[in-house]
Amino acid sequence: MGTRTHQPEDQAVRQYRFLLRTAPLDALQAAHHEALDHLAEGQRALVLAAVRDGLVAGQRLTPGDTAAIARLVSIGERRDPRVFLDACDPTVLHALAEAVNQAEAAFGLFSGYAAWDGSDPAPRDSGVDHGGDGAQELNGVQVNTARELARIHAAQTGVGAGGAGF
Repeated sequence: MGTRTHQPEDQAVRQYRFLLRTAPLDALQAAHHEALDHLAEGQRALVLAAVRDGLVAGQRLTPGDTAAIARLVSIGERRDPRVFLDACDPTVLHALAEAVNQAEAAFGLFSGYAAWDGSDPAPRDSGVDHGGDGAQELNGVQVNTARELARIHAAQTGVGAGGAGF
């Protein structure tokens, strides 16, 4: 068994990871959209393949659906850090990282980069509905789960009243 040497992280990818973790979501999506529009179609196809593999999303998209791909990458990396990055081909990841970092929408978003330790946050709770009565109270306001909302809708309209799928 050979020993594996640690390779230093590509600077463009490190800056890109900083944006993924700290930039406002709307700016991040805009920067990705702009960046994807500047990549070659073959590179966009590889980005889309990484979205499909890592995020298990975008099955109906084409490489030309840059706005949708940008949204999936931005939201997916926030929800589950490193999943897209680890699924992406290193050469394409570098090209995407450089394009996002240089996008007009990313201008001014690097404050705090020098002090960033490079750590990725823990994945957030996905908010999976684990059943229950369907209603919860949050700060004194009743919040209904999707299942409870579907039940209410079916009772009021008769649509889906057969209960299939719920």
